[in-house]
Amino acid sequence: SNLPRLAIPVVERPTSTTLNPKKKWTPRATRQTRMTETKEEAKVVGMTPSEAYKDEVVASIRSFYDDGSKYGSLSQSLHAVQAARQAVLAGAPKEVVVGALLHDIGWKLARENPKTPNGEPIYFNAPEKGCLAEQLGILTHCAIPDGADVARLRAQHDVIGGTFLRMLGFDETVAHVVEGHVLAKRYLCHAEADYHGKLSAASKRTLEFQGGPMTADEAAIFEKDPLFEACVEMRRWDEGAKEPHWGVPTWDAYEPLIRECVVRERSAPGECAGTYERRGNEIVGLVATVTTTSPPEPSSASKEEKTETALSWAPTIPAQPCLRSPRQTELLAQWQHKGYVVLRRDEWLGADAAEALSQAVWEVPKIKYDGSAPNGPFHTWEKDRAGETVPSRTEAYADHHPVLDKFLRSDDSPLKAVVAHLAGEKVALYKDKINYKAPGGGGYAAHQDGYRGLEVPQYKSPEDRGFITYVCMVAVDASTTANGCPELGWECWQRKEGWLREIKMPDQCCATKEDAVTFQDMGPYEAIEMDRAESESPMLGTSLVVVVSRDSSCDAAQ
Repeated sequence: SNLPRLAIPVVERPTSTTLNPKKKWTPRATRQTRMTETKEEAKVVGMTPSEAYKDEVVASIRSFYDDGSKYGSLSQSLHAVQAARQAVLAGAPKEVVVGALLHDIGWKLARENPKTPNGEPIYFNAPEKGCLAEQLGILTHCAIPDGADVARLRAQHDVIGGTFLRMLGFDETVAHVVEGHVLAKRYLCHAEADYHGKLSAASKRTLEFQGGPMTADEAAIFEKDPLFEACVEMRRWDEGAKEPHWGVPTWDAYEPLIRECVVRERSAPGECAGTYERRGNEIVGLVATVTTTSPPEPSSASKEEKTETALSWAPTIPAQPCLRSPRQTELLAQWQHKGYVVLRRDEWLGADAAEALSQAVWEVPKIKYDGSAPNGPFHTWEKDRAGETVPSRTEAYADHHPVLDKFLRSDDSPLKAVVAHLAGEKVALYKDKINYKAPGGGGYAAHQDGYRGLEVPQYKSPEDRGFITYVCMVAVDASTTANGCPELGWECWQRKEGWLREIKMPDQCCATKEDAVTFQDMGPYEAIEMDRAESESPMLGTSLVVVVSRDSSCDAAQ
């Protein structure tokens, strides 16, 4: 093939037994004499793999991940599928998704039998004598500094994994992402001042073996990698794949993609070159002939194009930091586990937009209602403790305030973006109101928001929950236990029992200005009564309350 090649020693070529860790390979011939093999045995790089060979690869890799090996508090298998799920959410092509799935496969090859169960985190153990990476000849292609201990050898799981996947005939992009994800960790430690401090103790430990933060020269080389952005995002997916309460599609969902990414028959270690020229753990250049292509249309993509190049793909970085890993997976896990999240102002809205939102909200009570408009705004008033009439609530204001209408309904609404990402579906505005809470004002008894009697589908079971809505509370003023923050009964919500007769409130959701509390329908909550001694300010606990629904059901419900 025309794959880029490194200057490497001639090595003996493995036979078809190499995927079975219990068998040693029996070398047949070196590359120089390979033409003497029988026609049936001859395998050349670029040859279309048989379906039987793909079956063998898929089954063998799956067995590697069925051993129960730990990755922190997770199994390594769960860590793998959580990383792959983030790639899917980012809209990555299948080659990058499979690279995310298999990014840590290099750890597996440090055992003589990758399927041997091990209760300890897999990266805490030194390579076993006669490990699979050694059997396959991979270690001879790892640029390990002279005198390096076994821990440093093990820390090159990115190089080992990338080499192994090229040997198995995976698309170059898959191996490229695997090889680049550790470099991305080193790069971020160089490029972001606070990144190193966020690493776990185990990650800091392996960083030492992996070469530490990049130098400026290394970073300049890495930034020229055509898949630089994908590798950096892969590192963030790696960090985000550590959530015990985040349920994601299982390994079965990815096996068809693994099959599609096997595009060649197996080759010898080093026969397909890596991406980077290395001196020990340091990268000193890119392989000169590494090229990329844009993702081809499935109907026009040839096997030759796929086997010779890596795809050129870069992720779209979300405008809202909370939607980028690892924060997004923390939120998705809590959303699944407890049914609500609390978003801080700067991670979903930003200071400037928050100030504009606050000003807009205080313009709403001044909008006149003449009693004839069918769509509001509808104001409710109450007496404060000084006997003055003050606003209590306004409903249906979006139609009468362009700034708030855009904030709640536009395609680039930050609130819609967050809720749609959490819910995994498009959403649309269903109901809008503002609660104004004066000192000494009352709260609401524990209750569930519901829409009975409004000709919407009702709750039948956890699988058929009827009209689905999501409630968003934006704290225009700080929301605390003193001025009436909401309490959420997530333990009741977890049971998915529909309408409840008894409600317990385990979580108080305090928020600073323009933080947002978002929770799923049927989630019980109450508002705490305000502290009468808190302040003489006319309003203390103003909040923007928005109810959004599934986009497809909203119009019918309205």
